[in-house]
Amino acid sequence: MLRREIRMRRLSKELFCELLNMIQGDLERSDNRGRPLPAVYQLLIALHFYCSGSYQKVVGDQHGLQVSQPTVCRTIHRVSEALAKRYSQFVTFPSVAESADVHAKFYEVAQFPNVIGAIDCIHMRISNPGGAMAEQCKNSKGWYSVNCQVVVGPDLKILTAIVRWGGSVPDWQIYENSRLKQVLEQGEYGHLVGDSAYQCQRYLLTPVINPMTQAEKCYNRSHSSTRRKVKRVFGMVKRRFQCTSQELRSNPKTSCAIILSCFALHNFALERQGPPDDSEALYAPDDGPQDRFTGDDDPEGESYRQHIIYEWFSHEPSGVPHQPDDGMCETQGW
Repeated sequence: MLRREIRMRRLSKELFCELLNMIQGDLERSDNRGRPLPAVYQLLIALHFYCSGSYQKVVGDQHGLQVSQPTVCRTIHRVSEALAKRYSQFVTFPSVAESADVHAKFYEVAQFPNVIGAIDCIHMRISNPGGAMAEQCKNSKGWYSVNCQVVVGPDLKILTAIVRWGGSVPDWQIYENSRLKQVLEQGEYGHLVGDSAYQCQRYLLTPVINPMTQAEKCYNRSHSSTRRKVKRVFGMVKRRFQCTSQELRSNPKTSCAIILSCFALHNFALERQGPPDDSEALYAPDDGPQDRFTGDDDPEGESYRQHIIYEWFSHEPSGVPHQPDDGMCETQGW
């Protein structure tokens, strides 16, 4: 039964055991009161919930375990906290030395230069938290969510994620208040590509809203193809961890731990098993708010985008892209 259950969670037995060894100490009770649930079953229950999104009491019933719904809820909370605590073991940002390799791999996607990551936000549904947090978590579409900022690499791994802002907070504001922005502004990593929900900045390039020239249109096509990596990751996460496609009925803190756990497990499975066979077709539906940044332009960002367009997407008569005459900019988890 155990081997079959592990396969159902889309992990090999070896990977399940590796994961169990990481968090087993956090799952085993130090006292002997009651009948503590073995760590192996705690992990199975949590993985079942992550992958199926089943109503929590059904999770326990389907394992044939005599556990109450409160026990299942506590188990999911305990496992999620254990995984979230080890988040930095699963999700790491490239070092400066590694950035050149990241640039090269992103360039192979659609010839967009010096990209360190594709950034976007995704709204994960949560139940109404009540009180003062209700308005913080209500997004512009009127439902409650956590707005999660995610940056992904060319190999579909999550490089960094922020999971703590309510759905009322716009994408650009999360980035503006992130440590990631401060690190990129040191000028050693290259730039991100993001959609029009962000302000175009020196280290975060966005599409041209109304492209007029052929070079601007070429830039937008390359930008879109490169940025699509993050949409694929959202689709992969929602497909593998179906709890993220449904309303999380835990308190906000536990909901954030569940989301972080799913992001961590995405990287864990991807690194050891590779992407699923159908990952090319997986995209998350754009059911969350799609707000465009409406603030003032950043002159430095606009100027740098035009520099990129001229240097990399202006075509000579032969049709060969113009090559830059300088090295542009060169480019741990957080």
